[in-house]
Amino acid sequence: MTPPVGHGNHAGQAVAGHPPVENHGYDALLEATQRHPFVRFELSPNRADTWWQAPGAVAFRRESARHGASYVLLGDDAGVGALIEHLPVLERHERTVSGRRGTVSVTLPQHLEPQLRQQWRVGSGGDWEWLVTQEPPPESAGGGRSDAVVPLDDVARRVEVAAFLAEHSPTADAAPGAGEQWFAIETSSGALAAVAASGRTPAGAPHLVSVAVDRSLRGRGLGREIVGALTRRAVLEHEVCTLALYSTNGAARHLYLSLGYDNVCQWASRAVHLTARR
Repeated sequence: MTPPVGHGNHAGQAVAGHPPVENHGYDALLEATQRHPFVRFELSPNRADTWWQAPGAVAFRRESARHGASYVLLGDDAGVGALIEHLPVLERHERTVSGRRGTVSVTLPQHLEPQLRQQWRVGSGGDWEWLVTQEPPPESAGGGRSDAVVPLDDVARRVEVAAFLAEHSPTADAAPGAGEQWFAIETSSGALAAVAASGRTPAGAPHLVSVAVDRSLRGRGLGREIVGALTRRAVLEHEVCTLALYSTNGAARHLYLSLGYDNVCQWASRAVHLTARR
């Protein structure tokens, strides 16, 4: 569940019905969101120089290497609703940052996406979820030997890894050779049976991406094995591990929850066209 964002008519916070108030600084954003884990572990501190606050909610700009910039609306339903009403404030800021006019990418709680559509012309996007754990799965959580998960040279085996992802996980977010640390479970002949990569969020937290298991070998616990091992490693070394999934992937969600992840955010990301309302 999403922890609440501060309420009340405090300094630096908009009055209900009025445009959101512009604020500055990562520490202030942390305080305003009561150290929300998505802000702590996902958002880069140097990207929080400008953000906005309405009663019960905040908006801040987040950048993703794969999906570009999006304005995240985080808080209670009434507060996020107020931010939806005043999206032109964010669009004006986006103009100054990127020169893009009339359209802004918005990320908000999935259950409020219909409200977004009621007020604005909404384009393409996707639904996804962000999970975090600060507890290492037990050694037995993978159901097998921890030494079955081995480092993978994704540069030397770039073509092999790319082909494996294309066949077994075509929506994978990370490609080999992009800087993540890759790991694998191999068959007795040395072929790839499962792969996963460990990178970093903009905030510096470990983040697992591109988990893939050979379709013909699914149901044997290989996904649990590799995710459990990499999660355990990340938490023991850095005290946290994060990951994200598309909301259509129920099997992955079940696996991650069983390994101790908390499904903190269920997001809808959409392009919003502000030149005309629906």
